[in-house]
Amino acid sequence: MGKEHAMTQIQTIMVMSVIMIVLFLLGVILVIWNPIPERIPQASISIEGEGDSIVMQHMNGDSFSSDRLVIKVNGDVQPNQNMNFQGGTWPWSPGERIQFYYPLPDAPRLVEVYYLTDKGESLLIDKARLEPPPVVSATPLPVEMVLPVTPTPLPTNIPVNVKDANPMQPPVSDFTAEPRVGDPPLTVTFHDLSYGAVSDYLWSFGDGSTSTLQNPVHTYFVPGSYSVSLLVSNAYGSNRRTAGDFIMIGSPPVAKFLAEPTKGQAPLTVQFTDLSTGSPKSWEWSFGDGSQSSDKNPVHIFQNAGDYNVTLRVTNAYGTDKYSPEIGINVTAPTLMDVYLTGSVNGGLIPDGYVKLRVTDPASSMKVAGKIYPFEPGDMIQLIYGPGSSDGTISTDKNRFTAFNFNDITLVKNGETLARGPVNSFTLGGFDSYASTLNLTMPKGDRYTTLYINSEPYKYVESPRIQFAGIGPDSSGRFFYQKSAQNMNFQGGIAELTLG
Repeated sequence: MGKEHAMTQIQTIMVMSVIMIVLFLLGVILVIWNPIPERIPQASISIEGEGDSIVMQHMNGDSFSSDRLVIKVNGDVQPNQNMNFQGGTWPWSPGERIQFYYPLPDAPRLVEVYYLTDKGESLLIDKARLEPPPVVSATPLPVEMVLPVTPTPLPTNIPVNVKDANPMQPPVSDFTAEPRVGDPPLTVTFHDLSYGAVSDYLWSFGDGSTSTLQNPVHTYFVPGSYSVSLLVSNAYGSNRRTAGDFIMIGSPPVAKFLAEPTKGQAPLTVQFTDLSTGSPKSWEWSFGDGSQSSDKNPVHIFQNAGDYNVTLRVTNAYGTDKYSPEIGINVTAPTLMDVYLTGSVNGGLIPDGYVKLRVTDPASSMKVAGKIYPFEPGDMIQLIYGPGSSDGTISTDKNRFTAFNFNDITLVKNGETLARGPVNSFTLGGFDSYASTLNLTMPKGDRYTTLYINSEPYKYVESPRIQFAGIGPDSSGRFFYQKSAQNMNFQGGIAELTLG
């Protein structure tokens, strides 16, 4: 019995040992295999395009850390350090917006948001397809022609010759004269055309002189316009005819004008000043580019490069004259360089520069400091960048603004300062005559990501101070500037490059 009991205890110990070894091995296997699945974040994201920018709003759900979030546009990964937060920072949480620069192509932009798992797998969280803006056709809409209704002909009135009227009636006054226009002294012969029996004539020549002859001759010495009257009478009564401004004493005008400046880069604004003599009453300007004006001293903007012959025709009561100088207006193409810059850390606009343009779209307005200011085609708009602005965005595409947001802008319309403050919204579907004094600078040592000038990568040994002067649209009509606390990006044209 003792031996059997001892064997039973040994067997029990061996079984327990085997069980413990099996449990240990299972634990090791579970630790290595980790069969517990990783929790994948869930979120709802709003994805929209704003010109050359893409804006994503975290609507609700889980937060995302920078090392786990991957954003692709048309298959290209967008660096997370280029994401500009608007009211937040990493991790990206509900209610926060991020914005990043991606040039607006002619094709759709496919935006995809992925999450990186512990195993390095990319799981799609959300995606959106951003369509390009529709191309507005320049073909004019057909005009429906409405034929006028043929009016019912009125009865024809046949004048009755009363020259042979009853002589026992008062006469009817009528007259003519020749010449009626000329330089002083001008001698004019007047002819009586009155009908009926006339016994007495009384002419008044408008300069204080009179005559009782039937067909008098009178000389005018002082320039001006004169009204003439003839009173005829007989034993039965009298009749008077008065012709206003009947005689004109003076000379046709001599056309001449001054243009300033006569040459420059497009768009070139030229002030024309009338120097004609002879007191013209009307002006007809032809600028050589298909445009005209009837103003006395017009201002005209030449949009394109070329040589333009300008003609002025002036008119007064005595005739017309035309003047076109041999040397016209010479407009050259702007000498701009195309620049593409991303990832600047400390770059930005220099205050007090401005953008100036002419509105061409009737549905245009700007909201400054909470008040809306409407614009009409032809309005000259000047937007002055103030020292109170730091972060902001400008975006244009082919002569239309898609974004303009800053904290300190002065609005000037047609030479009148209207407002200063933050720009809340800017609707401008069309403009021309763009001019700029905006300067963009990057301090020495600024480590930008990319810099291309005229499609060539810009390389340097030391990081100098860089300044771009006269920034605006590039050769394709695109202009994008974006400044945030994280970085600055720019795409556009520049008039001058300075290295410090």
